[in-house]
Amino acid sequence: MSLSLRRKKPLIPWRIHIVPIELLKPHEEVCREYLLKLYDEIVEDKVLKKPLLVEDKYYIVLDGHHRYAVLKMLGAKVAPVFLIDYSSSLVEVYSWREDWNVTKEVVINAGLTENKLPYKTSRHILRELLIPEVNIPLEKLMEAP
Repeated sequence: MSLSLRRKKPLIPWRIHIVPIELLKPHEEVCREYLLKLYDEIVEDKVLKKPLLVEDKYYIVLDGHHRYAVLKMLGAKVAPVFLIDYSSSLVEVYSWREDWNVTKEVVINAGLTENKLPYKTSRHILRELLIPEVNIPLEKLMEAP
């Protein structure tokens, strides 16, 4: 029996893309203290290790708000993103906060409006998916697409 016949689950065609940073829409605020710490780390490393997790319809940032903010501060023109189909059952959203009930609709609304959620409100879980590291030199992200 071939390997493809034994595979129980289909391969998901989600992958890393390089997109213009102005397309991205954050849905959460950031913590200034952590932002500055991450800024120093990324500048020292001269590399962005992890892509942003982004839904593929509106380009809302689901995870990586601080990385996004650092890239904006540095003047990056593009960002590496792991685009996902947010309607998929493989994507789940919870809240880090006990006083919040976060749904995908709440996240989308926050991303499409000025009503951003507080820092560390949403927690996204990808079932059966791993987001690969990208390790892209910062200089590559400063170039126009």
